[in-house]
Amino acid sequence: MSFVIKTGKTVDEAVESALKELRLKRDQVEIEVLEQPSKGFLGLIGGKEATVKVSEIQNTEDLLKEILQDDFSETKKKNIQKEKPLKREKMKKETVKEKVIEKDIVKETPVIHEPKEVKEIDEKVYLTDEEQDKKIEEYIAKIMKSLDLDYQLEITRTPEVIHVNLVGAPEKMGIVIGKRGVTLDAIQYLLSLIVNKNRENYIRVSLDSSGYREKREETLRNLAQKMAKKVLKTSRSIRLEPMNAAERRIIHSSLQDFNGVSTHSEGREPYRKVVIHKERNY
Repeated sequence: MSFVIKTGKTVDEAVESALKELRLKRDQVEIEVLEQPSKGFLGLIGGKEATVKVSEIQNTEDLLKEILQDDFSETKKKNIQKEKPLKREKMKKETVKEKVIEKDIVKETPVIHEPKEVKEIDEKVYLTDEEQDKKIEEYIAKIMKSLDLDYQLEITRTPEVIHVNLVGAPEKMGIVIGKRGVTLDAIQYLLSLIVNKNRENYIRVSLDSSGYREKREETLRNLAQKMAKKVLKTSRSIRLEPMNAAERRIIHSSLQDFNGVSTHSEGREPYRKVVIHKERNY
């Protein structure tokens, strides 16, 4: 991910300096204020400039679609091939019926032979652990090659979860993670589909990169505690930003033993969010 860190007398001044260097516009970047400016003692001594980190927004959604387009196209072709014989058979039936009506005038009704029911043999191929790992390695390699990133892949297992970890330069792996982990979640979902194809017992896939999941969980727990204290102080409910189910569970579990507040989720996916509110005293 391309980014620069700049300083200036104000946040805007630092951001403008960064945009010039990156040759980008404001709607093409994410801005993180690392330090607010301060005037110091009497406005003369110990003043600090604003420090910002400006990162180019990398839209990986189209890239992922392009990477996986061949697989989806192949699946679509197979479905079309299955549908074609059915359509032809339906047309044959309709033609026979029309002939019956025409010949009914001379009382000659031909015998209609219904097509014999053909039972399709559903052959399911179950992947071994080694084959699953190979599939994961192939898909990750496909994505990382398209992103032109060097990486190492670690795969570990428990009976319930396959842990997949991407190790690489943290400053470059941001494109794989995406904003609030949205790209990481998308790749994780695709890996889950691959691994669980034809499986009877579902196994969860957890994808991580540069320790993002652990850092995000810590951030969410701190946010939950901070917002809960604010609710108690103001007696007003707070609605957090939309989160996926896993992140909402972190918020709920962080506050289940927090005295004086309770939580619930509202809205529809993908805009479902956690609401923190003060408990009523009856």
